[in-house]
Amino acid sequence: MQLSNALHLTGAHSIAICGAGGKTTLLYALAEEARRENRRVLVTTSTHILRPEQTDVLHVWDAAQVESFDAICIPGRIAVIGTPCGQKKMTGIAPMQLDAAMQTADLFLYEADGSRRLPVKCHNATEPVIWFGTHAVVGVLGLSALGKPAREICHRWQLDPLFAARPDKPLDTDDFVRLALECRKSAGYPHRFILCLNQCDTHEQRDVAKEIAAQLAIHGIPCAAAFFLGAYPEMTAL
Repeated sequence: MQLSNALHLTGAHSIAICGAGGKTTLLYALAEEARRENRRVLVTTSTHILRPEQTDVLHVWDAAQVESFDAICIPGRIAVIGTPCGQKKMTGIAPMQLDAAMQTADLFLYEADGSRRLPVKCHNATEPVIWFGTHAVVGVLGLSALGKPAREICHRWQLDPLFAARPDKPLDTDDFVRLALECRKSAGYPHRFILCLNQCDTHEQRDVAKEIAAQLAIHGIPCAAAFFLGAYPEMTAL
């Protein structure tokens, strides 16, 4: 199933990705899907992102050297733009560039927080950083955290009252639902919010994903499950 369709992103041209458990992989998978459709794709971050390797179809640009987004937004290619900040990382574009970037690209994607490569996270008061003009926010949670102690697999677990009281608590479906609701609240409104349950690689994890999706449907949050067949993610709506 097409990733954008599974994630209910039809008509969304500016999309923020936040959370943990594979959001960078999802970011570039959505970018690649749009590139194959010959769309103009622009990728950046509102916080920090690892600088990707350049390829024939993915080009990395220093924001200070870009005078026109028309020049770098080329159909069938992915333009990644930011400002180098050391340790192979980049910050995003300047606020004054934002409107022009969003209007030029057919698909504007950005990563809105960090997770230190852990599968789930709690947000502090400063994140995610969601820009005005964003059509949709995709929250990502990794099901590899299922059944594992909170303090080992949750970034900033101390911010969750239950995890703070029970750091060794194994994560269950209720925890995923609570983290998803916290992610939506942190992202703010009126953005469209969708949850991607990533790392959904086993039959057990897919059954759990359906349970989580059923609970989140009560709160008006659509869900999709992502898994890998080869090098490219597959996705199904839940």
